[in-house]
Amino acid sequence: MKNIQRWLYKIVLVFIAATPALAQKTAFRLSQADSLYDKKQYIQSLDHYREILSQGEYTPAMLLKMAYVEEGLTHAGKALYYLNLYYLATSDKGALDKMEELATKFDLDGYETSDADLALSFYHDYHQDISLTLGAIAIFCLVLVLFWKRKGKRSIAAGTVLIIVLVTMVVHVNFGEQISTGIIGEPNTYLLDGPSAGASVVSVVGEGHKFEIIGKVDVWYKVRWNNSTVFVKDHSLLPVQL
Repeated sequence: MKNIQRWLYKIVLVFIAATPALAQKTAFRLSQADSLYDKKQYIQSLDHYREILSQGEYTPAMLLKMAYVEEGLTHAGKALYYLNLYYLATSDKGALDKMEELATKFDLDGYETSDADLALSFYHDYHQDISLTLGAIAIFCLVLVLFWKRKGKRSIAAGTVLIIVLVTMVVHVNFGEQISTGIIGEPNTYLLDGPSAGASVVSVVGEGHKFEIIGKVDVWYKVRWNNSTVFVKDHSLLPVQL
């Protein structure tokens, strides 16, 4: 047991020591990328930005610059992908206008802003706040149930609300963040009717179209397209998540 504790202690120390170094390295690379961008060396700056993002690090300004460069390269799919990430990070409504502009320009599907889309956007923006609110309500109801129980009485209303809130929390925590979208990042992408290279081709689409991701089977994303379910190879779809 003592050996295990010492081993865990060493791992923690290594992690603590490495974290500032990693942050310093990322900050230096970001500074390099920004410098290249300011000098209009866009391709070189984009390479640095991509590497930083692959490490799970980003800044909203960086994502916006990446979208700008990709748009200049006429890569509609990747430009929209980074704009979506920027919106995810900031909730800046101006990004929605830009996405709609690009979608109209390139005749892309999936960017219509319906009431359901706005509701889903609100839900994602306040996912953590909703979690805290549900937790607070659950604790309050639990306290009421215990209070009345000590008094020798039953609180059916508080107990019922507690059960409903707990069920809602389970669904919210386990499935809420799984609602996601993805953007086609490659031209001439095949949409198939099954998760197999031998499946029938439903359609061939260009980059930039946006789909709702409803699952994944091996290396295939299961997506919603024109009110039907199709499959896309994972390397062709860019999931919108940070």
